[in-house]
Amino acid sequence: MRKMIYFALAIGGLVLMAPQQSSAQYRGHEREWKQDKERRKYEEKRDKEYRKYLEKREKEDRKYHKEVAKSYRKGYRHGAPAWASAHRYDSRHHVYFRDYKTFYDPYRGGYVYMRNGRWNFSSNVPSFMLNVNLGAANIRIVKDVAISRHPEDFYNDYRWD
Repeated sequence: MRKMIYFALAIGGLVLMAPQQSSAQYRGHEREWKQDKERRKYEEKRDKEYRKYLEKREKEDRKYHKEVAKSYRKGYRHGAPAWASAHRYDSRHHVYFRDYKTFYDPYRGGYVYMRNGRWNFSSNVPSFMLNVNLGAANIRIVKDVAISRHPEDFYNDYRWD
């Protein structure tokens, strides 16, 4: 009988202690849930900002490619200058017109000339060369200067005339 009373007290003690232990196991978890919620908010904010950045970058890329395509179509439409076939010129190098101190820059698709002590660029033939037969003009094909560089930057480095 004594054993049975001890056994009943032991079971009763377990039953009374079990809810306290189980609640102790979960005590403080609301803090972790709050941190999870804050982390999710931060991640959503970060993702939103990243999507906004990507949209802006894509918009700029579309604008850039549109401009490049536009300039390509323009260059393709105009082709080589009219005087190019007379000199067997293939638009791979800069051309220097000795008598007029003017460069033809195929990379930019225009003429670079000195006016009032400054280098000027024009996509059309400069006004002082309008009545000149450029097919018969004295030229020098400049192979020393890379096509992507501005030839006027190298004017003082070479003896052009």
